[in-house]
Amino acid sequence: MNNGIVNSKRIHREQKVSIKDLRTFVDAIPTSVMMLDHSKRIVAYSNLWLMFFGIKEDIHRDLFIFHFKNLRLDDSIEAVIATGESVIIPSFEYHANEVIKYLHVKINPWVSADSDVGGAMIMLEDITELKEREIALQEHNNELKQFAYITTHDVKSPITNISSFLHFLKEDKSIKDPSSLQAIHWIGKSIDKANTKINDLVKVIEQREASVLLEKIQLESLIEDLKRSINVDELSLNDYLKVEFLGEPYLISSQKQLITILENLLTNGLRYRKNTNNLQLELIIDTTPKNQTVISVKDNGVGIDLSVHKERIFGMFKRANDVIDGNGLGLYLTRQACEQLKGKIEVLSTLGEGTTFLVYLPKKNKL
Repeated sequence: MNNGIVNSKRIHREQKVSIKDLRTFVDAIPTSVMMLDHSKRIVAYSNLWLMFFGIKEDIHRDLFIFHFKNLRLDDSIEAVIATGESVIIPSFEYHANEVIKYLHVKINPWVSADSDVGGAMIMLEDITELKEREIALQEHNNELKQFAYITTHDVKSPITNISSFLHFLKEDKSIKDPSSLQAIHWIGKSIDKANTKINDLVKVIEQREASVLLEKIQLESLIEDLKRSINVDELSLNDYLKVEFLGEPYLISSQKQLITILENLLTNGLRYRKNTNNLQLELIIDTTPKNQTVISVKDNGVGIDLSVHKERIFGMFKRANDVIDGNGLGLYLTRQACEQLKGKIEVLSTLGEGTTFLVYLPKKNKL
């Protein structure tokens, strides 16, 4: 009898030591933590957990759902205990007292002294401020897109009207005053410039809204189409481009973004030439690396002073050469397309000698 009492006291003392150790352990974790046993009773919790939920009494050994029914985590906790696999909920909405909080929730199994799953450990990170900024940014972006669409439509309509009236003036043979004729000429130029800017803005919007649709792209036929379609100052890409394929003759990617990348880089190769007689333009598509496809576009054109322009050439309406005509949009759209494909773009250039653009796209092995 006495031995039974002694053993009972010893076990109770060991349990108290164990619980104290667990509380020390969870308090060392810099986020709200709670540990549950197999029955979803509370084994230990951190002070940060109590502070987050405004709890002041001891809740040790209480049922988790009794205090935290609003968390709605029962199914996830049961799955962790049953399978021994962690569950992560990146953005979990928690409603309490008419207030919405956003939590990053991670539920891990914890292992007992017998190497069995002893229960579940819940870790909560309050990401409300971050989520609210994300929501505000999304709303802001939606407003900007709506503004852009409205602007392009509302501005284009009066410009179209002005262009129509200008056409009547051009047809009026009674206008012979040199100043009036010059004014008509420059009004036409201004209309063309305004239309170009509006079309550029539409391109930016369309590119941002473009979905990524993976498909198997036959590279040779795609490049042949581009060679036939790209012309700059009456120069055909077909006459100057040297192409080399390394590895597979196809690429699993999104064709819209890939065309945007190739079209802009190859067009730049023609546009920023030093002269036509010695123009050299080279495209290499290498699918042999294990994890990525490397696209190289190399020219021997005017080159870029990267010490001055490296940080700005991929910006919207930014240009490194003001002598040669261009809208400063091609490289911006190119980088945007690369980012949509989870890739990146680099530039190597020497002023007066030429430029090489390197595009790295993550390899997709199947649709």
